[in-house]
Order: sequence, then structure tokens, then C-alpha cells
Amino acid sequence: MDAKFLEFWGKSLLNLAKGQRQLEELSRFMSGGFEGSGSQGIAELFKSTYGLDKLEKNGAEYLKLYEKASRSFQKSLREYMGLFDVVPRGEMESLQQECEVLKAKVAEQEKVIEQLGSILGEKGMEPGESVLNLQELLKRQTDEFQKMMNEMGKAFQQKRASKSKKK
Repeated sequence: MDAKFLEFWGKSLLNLAKGQRQLEELSRFMSGGFEGSGSQGIAELFKSTYGLDKLEKNGAEYLKLYEKASRSFQKSLREYMGLFDVVPRGEMESLQQECEVLKAKVAEQEKVIEQLGSILGEKGMEPGESVLNLQELLKRQTDEFQKMMNEMGKAFQQKRASKSKKK
């Protein structure tokens, strides 16, 4: 985690202890971003912590360092919140939407399964009963095949026996 991130939060929390105004300011800062949030105290603290206060605002170097500091701060904030199992709102909303889509899909699939079960029931073919019927059919076919093979074996043996007697 970025050391400047920790320094920023340390200073912010010390300032918060000084009054409610800073708490409201921090809340606006967190929801509005680093610039243009209307929370000059917090924005100035961010700039001083990351060394941006010493540079000319809107200069090329300032913008480059500001972007880098902003990315670093956001990354560290996500890591820090991750320690407490806090999930960003956007990610949570995305997962909730995905969950709703999957719930709808499951409900649709359950409905199709129920319809297919009804169709089988209308035709007098309960799923469990159908499996038993199939097993019985396969057993009968196997038994008939075995009988046929036994008969063919007997016929073949009789034919061989009659040939050997003729010799």
C-alpha cells in the first residue's frame, strides 16, 4: 500500500477529530473525487501529501503527477477497503444485476423442466417409470439375444457333429 495514502488518511482522521465540518467535507471529497468536489481542505491535503502543491496547477508535470497520484490513491483505497471485505458500489451493483439475470434464467429453466415433466406425465410416462420400462426392455432384449446365441451354438455343434459322423 502506498505510504502517502496512509499519511493522507492519518492527517484526514486527525482533522476529522476537530469537527463535523471536516467529516462532511470528507464525505463530499470521497463521492466527488479529488478536484471540483467543493472540499478544498481535503483536496489541499491530498495535494500536499502527494507533493502536488509545489507544482504549477494545470502544468504538464502537475497533470502527469496528479494522474499518477490519483491512480495510486484509488488503488490503495481499494486494497485498504479489501482488508475489511468492502466491495465498491459499482462492482456490487454489477454482481446484483448478474445475480438477477441468473435467477431469472434458473426460474425459466425450472419452468421448462416442469413443462417437460407434465408432457411426460400426459403421455403416461413418469420419469422414474420410464427408466424402469427401459431397463425391462433392455433385459428382455439381452435375454432374447442370449437365447438366439445359444440356439445358434447348438445348431452349429449339431452340424459339426453330423459332418464328423459322415467321415
